[in-house]
Amino acid sequence: MTRPYWNRALETMPRERLEKMQARMLREVVERAYRKSIFYRDLYRDAGIMPSDIRTLEDVRKLPFVDKAAIASTYPFGMRMCDQAKVRSLHAATTTTRHIVPIFATALDLDHWAERCARILWMVGLRPGDFLQNAFRFGLSTGGVGFHLGAKRAGIISIPASTGGTDRQIDMIMDLGVQGIAMMPSYALYLGLRAQERGIDLAGESSLKVGLFGAEPTSVRMKRRLAELLGLEAFGEYGMNEFLGPGMACQCAVKHGMHAWADHYLVECIDPATGEPMAEGEPGELVWTWLNAEGTAVIRYRSHDLSEVTWEPCPCGRTHPRVRRISGRNDGALSIGGYIVYPSKIAHVMELFPEVGTFQVILDSVKGLDCFTIMVEPEKGAEVDPVRLAGRLQSAVKSYVVCTPMVHVVPRGSLGLVGADPPYRIIDYRRSSGRYGGAEGE
Repeated sequence: MTRPYWNRALETMPRERLEKMQARMLREVVERAYRKSIFYRDLYRDAGIMPSDIRTLEDVRKLPFVDKAAIASTYPFGMRMCDQAKVRSLHAATTTTRHIVPIFATALDLDHWAERCARILWMVGLRPGDFLQNAFRFGLSTGGVGFHLGAKRAGIISIPASTGGTDRQIDMIMDLGVQGIAMMPSYALYLGLRAQERGIDLAGESSLKVGLFGAEPTSVRMKRRLAELLGLEAFGEYGMNEFLGPGMACQCAVKHGMHAWADHYLVECIDPATGEPMAEGEPGELVWTWLNAEGTAVIRYRSHDLSEVTWEPCPCGRTHPRVRRISGRNDGALSIGGYIVYPSKIAHVMELFPEVGTFQVILDSVKGLDCFTIMVEPEKGAEVDPVRLAGRLQSAVKSYVVCTPMVHVVPRGSLGLVGADPPYRIIDYRRSSGRYGGAEGE
């Protein structure tokens, strides 16, 4: 029988020892950020905080929060806390502006990343010699890279398929006898439906046994549907570009929450309104600290993801805290095709076009894939060519937010938003479809 843990000593370490380790790592990363990061040094000085003030794990509450807007202001080098000669890879997180947030990774960071992802791949049941077809995106975002590194670390055969080429993806699953897939759940649904259109029953004919799904909200019902459609066991995973996700947290076979690796991250749950800590198991906003980072400092980052954190013992034997289902966000951000998109960013694009008045964003799901539509009204008195304006707006939105919308220019007044503040409306039909719903036990 193969070993059940990738690293038994760390995965089953008693909570007391884990928290002692976290306290030491917190002191070290705060001191390093103070010395090496311009942004954090100024932040802590303004707050009257010195690294020597951080002695215990509870002292993390003395540190100010940071959020997307704060880290966006550090562009391009403010969060870096190592010499540039040590950087081996640069990834990026999106912001509410057109600029990215560079995430600088050293050789040590990449080694830690591979270790986290190897731990996850082993936990969900993949073993040396298995194929992992990795259809998360490869590029500036961290989606595909982490599991590629983790697979190599664990001896699993990585197929860096990325997104798209669905027929080819189906062929590889069937012809190679792929055991595991990693992708957005919406794309997995589309892939499964496309296979059915081709007369292929992945559940009955393929070798699939494990699916890792993340990068967008997913309901328990959606995971069950994927399990039935693809003939595999569906696991939810969690990660953010700011922390070199994926690899931050993942479900074990018990599936009562996602284990968050406490030897790499500190996760807090706070009251979104007051910033005060929530009692264990109570819902709130997740706040993350990257404890063993060498290249980029991310300390007390407000994720705006709403969930719960518990240290209750898990029947799987792993002792790391569990994050329950992400029930939503508290910053109005939208998840579109695996990207986080801020309505304010779309509004900023519209402001670049004086002939544009109000607009409406419509999100829907067709065959499991997100559909992103923008309805635009001309400004009063503006004479526009609807086709030409729609094309310009589509290009501009894609440039700023990555996702490509369908844009329709409609007569002024037809949206019922003239004089509205803000001058736009968001309609998300996906929420009524059950795709983003939740259920107990996850």
